Amino acid sequence: MSYSVPKCSPLSLLCVLLAGCSAASATQDAPSPAYAAIASGRIDSAQEARHLVAERDGIIAEVLVEEGEAVVAGQPLVRIACQDAAHAVVAADAMLESATADLRLIADGPRKEAIAEAAAHTLESAIRAKDARDALARARALQANGFVSGRKLAELEADAAAKAAAEAAASANYQSLQSGARPDERRIAAAVQKQRTAAAEQAKSELAKCELRSPTAGTVLRLYRREGEFSGAGRGDPLVVVGALDRIMVRAEFVERDAFRVRLGAPVDVWVDGDPHRWRGRIAVAGDLMGRRTARSTDPAERFDSDVLEAKVVFDHDAPPALVGLRVNVGLKG
Repeated sequence: MSYSVPKCSPLSLLCVLLAGCSAASATQDAPSPAYAAIASGRIDSAQEARHLVAERDGIIAEVLVEEGEAVVAGQPLVRIACQDAAHAVVAADAMLESATADLRLIADGPRKEAIAEAAAHTLESAIRAKDARDALARARALQANGFVSGRKLAELEADAAAKAAAEAAASANYQSLQSGARPDERRIAAAVQKQRTAAAEQAKSELAKCELRSPTAGTVLRLYRREGEFSGAGRGDPLVVVGALDRIMVRAEFVERDAFRVRLGAPVDVWVDGDPHRWRGRIAVAGDLMGRRTARSTDPAERFDSDVLEAKVVFDHDAPPALVGLRVNVGLKG
C-alpha cells in the first residue's frame, strides 16, 4: 500500500506554523478579567483630604507644621500677621470693661460717702442762698433812702439768683442719689454693655481668622505656602492639605453609560497602569447626582467634559499605597 503526501507551498506551511504558535501563545497567557464597567479614579484618605484655605488675606508669619506631621483636630497650622486685628481686640476689651463698670455702678447705686457729701453740699448751698437773699433784702431797704445804687442792687439780685439755682441743683443731685438710677438709665447702661460685648466678640473672631487650624485629625500631606508669602485667601488658594492616612479609599468616576451599574456593596478591582497587581474593594458610597469629571484616565479618546457618577471604594484588607491623588483604574465586577 502506498501513501501520498499532499503537496503544499512554502507560504502555506509558514501560515500553518504561525497559526500553531499563536494558538500556543493564547493558551499560555492568562485571560484578562471581565468587568461590567471600568472607571477612572484617584486615591484619597478615608475622611477625604482637606485643602485648607485661610479666612484672611495677609503675610504668613509662621508655619507651625511640616509635611508628614500628624495633627489633631483644632491644632494651629499657620499664623498670619494681623497686628491690626490684635490691637482691635485690646481696644474692644477696654471699651467693654468701661461699659461693664458703668453698668455695675448704676446697678449698685451711689455709695454712702457720695450721699453724705451731696447732703453737705446741699446744706452749704442753702446757707449761701439764704445769705444772698438777706443781702438783697437789706439792699432794697437801703435803696429807698438812697444809700444803695441801682448797679449794686442789680449785682445783688444776680448773685441771689445764682445762689438759688445752685441750691436747687444741689438739692436735685442729693434727691437723685437717694433714689438711685432711673429705669431708663439702667436700660441705657445695659444696652451699651451689650453692644460693647458684641464688639469685643467680633474683634476676637476677626483675630481668630489669622490662625488656620486643622478641622480634623490626620497627616499634613502638602504645604503650599511658607513664611513671608501671601496667604491668598481672597483667591481661595489652599495653604495646607490634611488627610487621614490610616484608612484609604478610592474616588471612582463612572461615565453615564455605566452609572446605572453602580450598586452599594458591589465588588471592584483597583489597579495602576502598568502594574498587574489588583486590590479588591467594594462600593461603599454611590452618589445620586451626576457631576463633572475630576480624574482623567490615560485614554486619549475620553471626553473630560462628560458627566460622571462618583462612587467611593473602600478596602477591608489589602489597600493601595497611601499616595493621595494617585490615578488608578477601577473595574466593576459583573
